[in-house]
Amino acid sequence: MKNNWSVQINNEGNLVIAGRENKNQIQNLFGASTFESGLCVYAHDLRPVRQLLDRLFPNATIKTLEAMENIIKEEFCDNRSVSIFKRYLETEQIPYRAYNSVA
Repeated sequence: MKNNWSVQINNEGNLVIAGRENKNQIQNLFGASTFESGLCVYAHDLRPVRQLLDRLFPNATIKTLEAMENIIKEEFCDNRSVSIFKRYLETEQIPYRAYNSVA
């Protein structure tokens, strides 16, 4: 699912990272072959996420929610992987909700 991720802070203030992938060779029990994966960090946990990003990327200026979205998209969705971001969240004990589903 590389480079197929969207990163946004939604209207409720939650950080949502989501990606879709079409796996033509794999189908679930009902014949669907498009799958969605992602994670959500709730709004009340965004401050520790910003502090984590400040420590990881001290040269980046993260003063807005848009800047936070951009650094996550560039560093973890485009250059590294979302699973690395999850690992950082787990190490810092920042709660998140991960999901996988048929789209």
